[in-house]
Amino acid sequence: MEYKEENIFEMKTYNIATILLNYNSEEDLFESVMQLLVQKEINQKIIIVDNNSKKETIEKIKNWQKKEFPNALCGSYDYVSSKIDNYETNIYFVYNDINNGYSAGNNIGIRLADRLQVDAVLIANPDMRFNDNLYIKKLYETLNSDEKILVAGSRIVGLDGKDQSPSREGTFWEELLWFKPLFKIFFKPSSYLISYEKKYTFKVEKIMGCCLMLRMNFLRDIEYFDENTFLYSEEAILSKQVLQKNGHIVFNPNIEAIHAHKASEKGNKYKRMLFFTKSRLYYLRNYSGYNSIRLTSLILSYSILYILYFIMAKIKK
Repeated sequence: MEYKEENIFEMKTYNIATILLNYNSEEDLFESVMQLLVQKEINQKIIIVDNNSKKETIEKIKNWQKKEFPNALCGSYDYVSSKIDNYETNIYFVYNDINNGYSAGNNIGIRLADRLQVDAVLIANPDMRFNDNLYIKKLYETLNSDEKILVAGSRIVGLDGKDQSPSREGTFWEELLWFKPLFKIFFKPSSYLISYEKKYTFKVEKIMGCCLMLRMNFLRDIEYFDENTFLYSEEAILSKQVLQKNGHIVFNPNIEAIHAHKASEKGNKYKRMLFFTKSRLYYLRNYSGYNSIRLTSLILSYSILYILYFIMAKIKK
């Protein structure tokens, strides 16, 4: 399905909440927030959720907040939630005392956004860069151009200049034969990115979770993000949730944000892969729709992968 851009918006107020989930990324956070503050032609609330960063990081954020945003509403989720209805501000800081992962952390911000009665939520990593000060307005216009569009994403470009979105799900055989990339001399590696030459908005299967916009009524309808994964497979789960609601995810290649992510800062790769395999197993069991034979095959395959990475993580500890 293709969506052509139409000038159907005139003098309207766009009520958007931008949620930044932070974990030990204070310098990225500071830069991202300052870019978000200069977004034009929207009524924006910025909700920063710190997912139990180290003490030094939290101290830096609090000092920065006191200097730049002395009137911000800050504290635990319970405290901010208790004050939010009678507090005039456009920026909120929530400090978690436990890290329950990507979905649970973002849900804290989404619940507050729902209380603020916004029309849509922009989920963004702190390392996103928005050089276009009409980025949020344009993305919201994309989201709101058809009532069946529930999620919208833009072009995401890495520091290497390469596109990172949109993407597709792996096939059954690609997942079952996960070991193929270990033998690159014999097998051509699969690409999950979707190449495109289109200049208009079009329907896609999946977009990156580092920066995407969702309708608030859709999030409310699905009772917010599924919190049963700590990290990874969030985009795949979201894709299935959109399909279950007979909605669409769309990609607008005419809007661009930069993902200033540094691969060297990802941490222990074996622990990351443990998160990935555990999340993927949850997705397969609850969302994939595979029949019992295929599902059992994939569960066994990924279980082997999980065991291998568990052993490697112990060795490299």
